[in-house]
Amino acid sequence: MKKKHKLRKLAIKINKLTKNYPLREERWLFKSLFVKNNFFPVLKDINLTIYEGEKIGVIGDNGAGKTTLLKIISEITSPTKGVIKTFGKKVVSLIDLTAGFNLDFSGRENIYLNGVLLGMDRKTILTLEEKIIKFAELDEYIDQPLYTYSSGMILRLGFSVAIYANPDIFILDENFIVGDQHFQKKAYDHIEKLFNQGKTIIFSSHFLPLLKRLCNRFIWMDNGKIIKDGDIEVLREYQKKNQSIKMEKSPSNKYAEVFFAFLKKMPIGEKFIAPAGSGSMEPFIIKGDEVEVTRIDFNDLKKGNIIAFWSNEFKNVVIHRFYKLSKGKILTKGDNNIVADVGYVEKKNFLGIVTNF
Repeated sequence: MKKKHKLRKLAIKINKLTKNYPLREERWLFKSLFVKNNFFPVLKDINLTIYEGEKIGVIGDNGAGKTTLLKIISEITSPTKGVIKTFGKKVVSLIDLTAGFNLDFSGRENIYLNGVLLGMDRKTILTLEEKIIKFAELDEYIDQPLYTYSSGMILRLGFSVAIYANPDIFILDENFIVGDQHFQKKAYDHIEKLFNQGKTIIFSSHFLPLLKRLCNRFIWMDNGKIIKDGDIEVLREYQKKNQSIKMEKSPSNKYAEVFFAFLKKMPIGEKFIAPAGSGSMEPFIIKGDEVEVTRIDFNDLKKGNIIAFWSNEFKNVVIHRFYKLSKGKILTKGDNNIVADVGYVEKKNFLGIVTNF
């Protein structure tokens, strides 16, 4: 990143970081077993400087090394070579939410155990105890041993302790989403509040519109290396590279309902970026093109507007042109479609109008 940071304090400094995983190969020769140990490089000579208050989105295809980098920063795993410094700041990760829990302890006892491991003192934990229990929605189970909890209950407890630890540096990827749809939305709401504070946040996700909304710096990883580090242009370049990926195969489908809820609760006037998932709007909008969508009130919709709406069929945003209202039903069609579609768009799944493409 080519910006000057003379007046900003360091949060994380990484120098020549490498991570190898062993590969064990066994062969038999004349009834004798020979074992050959090879290594697979997951991270290769990473150099990275992160400043206090930065909101960093880590992008890249599956297997690029994103999660491994976050785990090393979070001290969940150790580097093979290299140096990482966090300059005395409290780091909390939402990657492994169950780390440090004891199954024989009650939920309440695990709040104290995990809280101490996250750098909280007993007095602080005592003050926050009831808030943590309430957020995790475990009131009637909190004094039962953890081995009686479902996996979802344990994850909710881990999430709740982590977010109340008040870290200086927050590490998370999209797998932090836990619980049912109700809890997932509550988790997203809280994370969004953290982004508005002065925390240093490193966030790896395939939700590119979400990263664009929340982050101000982007690190593009590929094959264990950082190949781009900079502002929004890095994200745009990555999106162009991947624009041929079909919308219905996008990794964001895993949490499609949460993604839709996030877009739907954006206030009127806010903007987000969405891909054109089909060629129905060609030649003006090509399949894979990014479009800017502005949230508007449904009642302000005008004939001819290019609209964005949520499709449960594709589990993503769809771009079409508003055609007309007919007997209370909304008709839309693509610019190269002869027949208008009816029934796909309703007030409840309407997101906004395309204001730039």
